[in-house]
Amino acid sequence: MASSGDLVTKQAMFFALFLLLSNTHHGLAAGGGGSDDNTASSSYSAAPKHPELKAARHAITRKQFTVAIDELRAVLDKQPEHADAWNLLGYSARKSGDFKTAEAAYTKALEIDPKHTQAMEYMGEMYLTLNQPEKAEQLLNRLNKLCSFNCIDRDALKLAIKTYKAAQS
Repeated sequence: MASSGDLVTKQAMFFALFLLLSNTHHGLAAGGGGSDDNTASSSYSAAPKHPELKAARHAITRKQFTVAIDELRAVLDKQPEHADAWNLLGYSARKSGDFKTAEAAYTKALEIDPKHTQAMEYMGEMYLTLNQPEKAEQLLNRLNKLCSFNCIDRDALKLAIKTYKAAQS
């Protein structure tokens, strides 16, 4: 018979695995993050956290960023304090090459929700694209303070910075 300590350990491991595989974190809600944002685009097909963002998420999955931007602006017209919509607007603008709009959108998302880890991760990746690694590292420091266990966004930005630095060598 297993001891109660073994049972607690197994339950904790199961829960950790569940969290890792589930789609409950910002990090998978809008493209998965990571240094290659395309790797997790299939996560868009999961049930969206915010149904009003469904059309924008589908457009992003199809890499139709201008369509996504239009959808997100329509959401933001009705809900100007929607941090996730601002974050996705930043993502779509960044993927469209409009870094000024992307930075403004990520900044707005973080003003609304200062703990929006995905906005920090995506903004950090934008700064790496713009050859501003010091700004990306500042965001990583913020993520390190916010995150402890199983922080997909922190880990993705950490990997992106490591990859960026390796490419600079």
